[in-house]
Amino acid sequence: MAGMFKTLLGFLTRDLTGRSWVREQVHPYFGNMNYVGFKEPGKSYWEAEILLPGTLDRIGVTMPGTAEGPTKEEEEFCRKSVADLDGLFELCRAVFEPTFLAWAKKGMPPDWQEAFTLDGFEIPREGRIENPWEVTYYVEPAGHSFTAMFEHGVAVRTVVDG
Repeated sequence: MAGMFKTLLGFLTRDLTGRSWVREQVHPYFGNMNYVGFKEPGKSYWEAEILLPGTLDRIGVTMPGTAEGPTKEEEEFCRKSVADLDGLFELCRAVFEPTFLAWAKKGMPPDWQEAFTLDGFEIPREGRIENPWEVTYYVEPAGHSFTAMFEHGVAVRTVVDG
C-alpha cells in the first residue's frame, strides 16, 4: 500500500515541463537522500534528514551538487556543524539578536536553546564556509522561523518566515 501512495505522490508532484526530476539515493552518512535535478545544473541540489548527535531529533539539510552526490567536504562541513551546535548558533547570533527583539518583544535568553530549535541548514558548495549558505531555526517566542543568510563566512541578515 505504501508503494502505491509513493507512486501516486510522485505522479502528482512531477514536473510536467520536463525541466526537473527527483532521484532517490542512499548515502553512508546522510542516509536516504533526494536529488532534485534541473536541466540547468547550477540549480540542482540534494536534500536529506539527519539525526542530531545524541538525540532523536532530525533536521533537514540541503546541499548543491551533481548527480554523483555530495562531496566529502560537504559531508565534513555537515558533521562539524552538528557536532558543535553552540558554535553553529554563535555564527548566527549577531543577526538573530535584533530580529529576536523585534519579533519576540524581549531580549535573547542566556541559553539560546530556550527559544531556538535548529530546523536545518544548507551546506555551502564544496563545504567552503565562504560560499553562500543558510541556517534555519524555529523561534518559539516569536512563533516564526529565522533563517541566517551567510556570505563570505559571515551571517549578513535574517529572513523571517512571515
